[in-house]
Amino acid sequence: MDQLCSIFKSTFTYFSSSSLNKRNSHNNSRQISTASTSFSDSKNDTKSLLNETISISDISSKNPCIVCQNPCPTHPSYPSNLKFDLTSPLKDTIQPYIRHVIISTGKSDWEKIIELNQGSLASELSKCQSEIMNNNNNNDSLTKERDSKKKENFKFKKDRIMITNCSRSNTQFSLFNWGNDVLIFPDNLLIRNVSVKHAKEFYNQFLLNQQNKSIEIKESDTRNYNIIKFEKDEIPYKAVILICSHKRRDIRCGVAGPLLKNEFEKVLKDMKLDLKSNGNNGVAVYLSSHVGGHHFAGNVIIYRNNQGIFYGRVTPCHVRMIVEKTVIGGKVIKELYRGSMKGSFINDDVGKLDW
Repeated sequence: MDQLCSIFKSTFTYFSSSSLNKRNSHNNSRQISTASTSFSDSKNDTKSLLNETISISDISSKNPCIVCQNPCPTHPSYPSNLKFDLTSPLKDTIQPYIRHVIISTGKSDWEKIIELNQGSLASELSKCQSEIMNNNNNNDSLTKERDSKKKENFKFKKDRIMITNCSRSNTQFSLFNWGNDVLIFPDNLLIRNVSVKHAKEFYNQFLLNQQNKSIEIKESDTRNYNIIKFEKDEIPYKAVILICSHKRRDIRCGVAGPLLKNEFEKVLKDMKLDLKSNGNNGVAVYLSSHVGGHHFAGNVIIYRNNQGIFYGRVTPCHVRMIVEKTVIGGKVIKELYRGSMKGSFINDDVGKLDW
């Protein structure tokens, strides 16, 4: 009974804004603890809990740093010689995608175009995706919607699988037999030791059937299905934060990525949500290859609860707000929102959240 009373009291304190205002400094550590509990329990929340937005103006009075235009005395700033797009609308500036395949490489920068890096897992998986699409669209039968003022849009584009590299280290099984660990969202799967020579089998087992609602699968594409047995686990982390750092692709992300990663790790450590404090029960932060829109750097993707929320123009000043409001609270910050993985929200079939 005492324990139940304690839980109720903690929850009441967290949601009582007047109590927080009166005892802000006293309850700071307690608020973090309660937020962590709420975050931990949100693993099985419905998507509707994420279908909430928040504006920076709603919280800037408590944290003026996030709207200050001057060089911040507290957080590192991006070099003034780097030019970012600070005026174009951010919303709906990502290519729609239904799935994200994230390849562990242990690196923070990669070849300029990872799909063209022959002999890499990213290259082989990209070939698989192209082969499936080409087989289904022989004789240029792919439907194109052309507009003189817009780029070409492909009918299957909204069913795209995004393939990127990341800085996560691989599990090495032996000196003579090793591959790449692969994370798949929204499936929340971790597939270990995927070798380049088994890329086709991997694609068939874990990605091919995810596209069959819109892409016709031919018998020849599935002939090797389930021959190779991969080591499959659920992704152990409570959330994954991806930050573009692809310097060889664009210097802006190459500079912004490491600065943001350091700040995320610092904030998560302060809140005891980092992997070192919580083990695999914490929040993982990785650097990523190109995800699109370098002029909107820093580009950050938050994966939590089977949702993928894509932010742009993120600076170190925004990091604590993102952790508290999005990673823990599940709210979308309007001013930073570029888009989301298809299906991240209720009634969402193209990866867009409207307000």
